[in-house]
Amino acid sequence: MKIYQITIIALLTLLIVGCGAATVSSVVSPTDTLKNFIEASKKKDVAAIKKTLSKGSLALAEESAKKQNITVDEMFKRDNTAMPTEVPEIRNEQIEGDAASVEVKDLTDGYDTIPFVKEDGAWKIAFDKYQQAMMEKMRQEMNMPAPNPSNSDDDKQSDSTSNKSEANK
Repeated sequence: MKIYQITIIALLTLLIVGCGAATVSSVVSPTDTLKNFIEASKKKDVAAIKKTLSKGSLALAEESAKKQNITVDEMFKRDNTAMPTEVPEIRNEQIEGDAASVEVKDLTDGYDTIPFVKEDGAWKIAFDKYQQAMMEKMRQEMNMPAPNPSNSDDDKQSDSTSNKSEANK
């Protein structure tokens, strides 16, 4: 009877350890999550799209759909010319705790940083955080002083001299 119990305990231990290892290895990376999102968007697979988005991103989508008087599902099914038809170059995946980011090549050959959050053990695209970062970047750019015109001191003097000569006429 003891051998039977030991065998059952050993099998259960292997099963638990094996399932735990499968769970760890089956966690999709942020890069793969982004690829899944792009593929699901191309197929207009609303359920798959939603699985890749964070709660904050889904709330943002709800808000946007509401402003357009449509459902989120209708919004995700629409043709979106801003979505790439092919998976763009993705690089520099960084993970820090429950936050991550990847860089995605944009249309100008620059790179955009796409943020991710880990929710319920899965990486989700955080478009809400992306939007916040873009808004902050725009605010910073708007507060920058305007570039000075390229008028040199010589140009200013010649302008004032020509103005004086016209006034003397």
